[in-house]
Amino acid sequence: MRRSGIFVMLMAMLAGCGGSAAADAAAQAPAGVLTRVVSLARGAARPLPTTVWSLAGLTGKHPVVLFSHGLGGLPAQFAPIATTWARAGFIVLAPAYPHTNARVRVDRADIGNQPADAVHVLHAMERRDPRLDATRVAVVGFSAGGTTTLGMLGAGHDPGIRAAITVSGRRPPSAFGGPEIPVLFVHGDRDPTVPLRAGRMAYESLPWPKTWLTVAGGRHGEFLIPGRPGYPMVSGRILTFLRQAV
Repeated sequence: MRRSGIFVMLMAMLAGCGGSAAADAAAQAPAGVLTRVVSLARGAARPLPTTVWSLAGLTGKHPVVLFSHGLGGLPAQFAPIATTWARAGFIVLAPAYPHTNARVRVDRADIGNQPADAVHVLHAMERRDPRLDATRVAVVGFSAGGTTTLGMLGAGHDPGIRAAITVSGRRPPSAFGGPEIPVLFVHGDRDPTVPLRAGRMAYESLPWPKTWLTVAGGRHGEFLIPGRPGYPMVSGRILTFLRQAV
């Protein structure tokens, strides 16, 4: 798949927090970054095919980015920024959630089940791939995936989670708890899908160390698309945060 095709799919998803069924294959990664899809599941009713990005020839233990897509999304739509993280030495895991991905009829009510899905993926991959350092994990999510990410930070949350990033997300229904970790909130001030005030409510509800980044003129995640306004600043800030926190 050509890179221009990746960007078209990503733009379609970000514009409406949805995706296209045509985006059903993992995007080819740039030279030096390998992409594969691993068949995982949390029980027969919850398949979790997981896209993995990592540097070719990677040895030893490496920190993990666990990424959650939004409603009607797919991991492949985030290949450009995921490969940036892979180039920096992270192993990136991105499950396609069973009831909110682009290939199914989206069920918003299932978002509450996704934090447990994400933790399952982390430890299933830890058992399969000895290069994963599951004690150094950053959880990252976009839109409903940002809500999923924050939902992973409840009492008794996984001890390997060292940092979290929510992009254009809302406050989760569950309460925050467990060991404090740094959290980065990224939100466009012209977001028509998840208004800025919704993101601020999530930010204000978190009693831990946190950072707020407003993307001036940013809509619903368009700043995650290479070549669009805000992308260099946002991608740079996210990568800096990941390196410092994990």
